[in-house]
Amino acid sequence: MILATRTRRRLLGVIFSILLIGGLPACQKTSGPQLPAGPYSVAEVFDGDSFNLKAKDGSTVRVRIAGIDAPEKTQPYSNKAKDSLAELLQSGPIGLQPVKVDAYDRWVANVSMGDRDLGLLQIQRGYAWYFVRYKKDISEAQQQRYAEAERNARDARLGLWAGIDASARNPALMPEPPWKFRERSRKEK
Repeated sequence: MILATRTRRRLLGVIFSILLIGGLPACQKTSGPQLPAGPYSVAEVFDGDSFNLKAKDGSTVRVRIAGIDAPEKTQPYSNKAKDSLAELLQSGPIGLQPVKVDAYDRWVANVSMGDRDLGLLQIQRGYAWYFVRYKKDISEAQQQRYAEAERNARDARLGLWAGIDASARNPALMPEPPWKFRERSRKEK
């Protein structure tokens, strides 16, 4: 009986080892898409949170700024949000800290100009919302800065918040966030 127990333990140990070693390649991180090397130049700005860059090797890099959502093209303030981002992108060398590639093959990235966070600047100017649904794409410190910046822009009635009464919290009087606009547009089709 003791021999059978020892044999079973050894056999289970061998089987476990084989499974563990055999499963390691599946657990190892695979290399995903690689961000082309900079420096980058602006090729096209689509709206207040997405744009194309030209990389040093001539390839196009599609980018969406992490943690923010700007008005869609048919929403009020979309052109001003786009112009604001275009202005910011021309103000110096562009830094990208990639987070992931989204369903539209865009790099979701933290975008900076030196020590300036372009996502934060778009929110501070009142041309983007803090996109809470994707808060995991930015650091906790950024989450706090983005939430505070949105409150401050709304209270100061900057950008898309210009037409509201800052004390009114009636959703009908507030600008429609892009994610709600997209959802409503899909339902209407």
